[in-house]
Amino acid sequence: MRAPRYGLATTLAFATLMSVGAAQASEPGPDTLPIHIISIQTMDADDQAEALTKALRNAVRATPGWSQGEGDYSLEVLTLSLKCPDPPDASCQSRIADQIRADRYVWGKLDKGKGGNVSGELHFWVRGKGTTDHKVEYSANLTEAQDEALRKIASDALNKLTDGPPKGEVKVKAGSVAGQVFVDGQPLGALTNGEGTFFVPSGTHSLVVKAPGYADMSTDITVKPNSPTDVVVAPVPAGDTTPTNWKRIGGFAAIGAGVAFGAVGIYGTATVNGVNNDDGYKQNQNLYETNTNICDVARGTGSVETGFDRPYVADQCSKGETGQLLQLIFYPLAAIAAGAGVFLVATSAKTTKEKPVAGLMILPRVDHTGGKLDVGFRF
Repeated sequence: MRAPRYGLATTLAFATLMSVGAAQASEPGPDTLPIHIISIQTMDADDQAEALTKALRNAVRATPGWSQGEGDYSLEVLTLSLKCPDPPDASCQSRIADQIRADRYVWGKLDKGKGGNVSGELHFWVRGKGTTDHKVEYSANLTEAQDEALRKIASDALNKLTDGPPKGEVKVKAGSVAGQVFVDGQPLGALTNGEGTFFVPSGTHSLVVKAPGYADMSTDITVKPNSPTDVVVAPVPAGDTTPTNWKRIGGFAAIGAGVAFGAVGIYGTATVNGVNNDDGYKQNQNLYETNTNICDVARGTGSVETGFDRPYVADQCSKGETGQLLQLIFYPLAAIAAGAGVFLVATSAKTTKEKPVAGLMILPRVDHTGGKLDVGFRF
C-alpha cells in the first residue's frame, strides 16, 4: 500500500505546492490565535484518520482563544516536497511551518492496532517553543467526526497538546488595597499596592477581588490572547456585616418588661405594707378581736364599736386590696418575662457562636405576707 500512496502523493505534490503559495493562513486577530490542523497521516486507517482530523478542527473552533487556520494540508505531501525524513524531524517541522505560513500546527499519524483499536501520536508544534506530543488509542469504530466519543477524544487531545485555551494578560487595579484576586472562584494571586498582572485562559470569566475591610469587588471579564484586559474596580469599605441578633434583642426587651412588671408588683407590696402599718388602721383594728376582718365591718351596714371610723377603714381596705391584686398579677408576669428574657439572652450566645455574656438576674418572691424582687447580675 505504501508505494501507490507515495506515488499518488508525488503526483499531487506540485499541484499542492502551487496552492500553498496562494493559500493564506488567517492573520492573528485581537480575539484568537490560529492553529493549523494538518490531515492525520495513515497507511491503513483512512476513515478513522479523516474523522480524527475533522474532530480536531472542530475542537479548535470550539475552544476560546483558538481559531482554525486556513488551508487543508497533507503531511505526506509536505514531507515529500520538503524532502523530510519520516517522521519529520525538528528542522523539517520548522520548514513545514514556513511552508504553510503557520506559527503553530498539529500533525500526527494513526494506524490500526490489535483488538479493533487504532493508535497513534499527535504533535503540536509552536514557533520558538518546539513540539509537544500526545498518544491516542481508541476504538476503530469511531469513524464519524460528530460522534460524541470521538469529539471528547479530540478535545482532550487538544487540551493536552496546547495546555488549554491560550492565556491573555489581565491587569487588575483596585485602588491601593492589598487584596486577593479570584477567577471563577479559584485564587489567582495577590495585589501589590492595589495592582497586579495575571495570565488567564481566553474566554469569559468572573473576577472577584477580596480585601480585608472591604466589600467583595466583582466583575465579568472577557480575556483575549493578543491584547491585555484592563480591570478597574472601586474598593468600597464594608459595613458591619454582623447579622442582627434578634434573639438577644428580644431577650433584653423581655428582661426590661420583667423589671417593669416587678416594679409594679413592688408598688403593690408597698401599698399593702403601708395599709398594715397605718396607725389609724391599727387603732380601728384594736377595737375588735384579732381574727375580725375590719374590712367586712367597714363595708357592713350594722352597728359598729364606738370610735370605729368606717369611711377611713373602707378606704384603707380598698388600697390594700388593690395592692394585693397588683402583687398577684405582676409578680408572676415579672417572673415569666424575666425568665424568658434570660433564656433568650443565654441561648443567643450559642446561636452566634459567642462566649456567654454577663446577664441580669431577676428573682421575684411572693408569699401570703407580701413579696419582694431580688435583682442580680451574672459576671
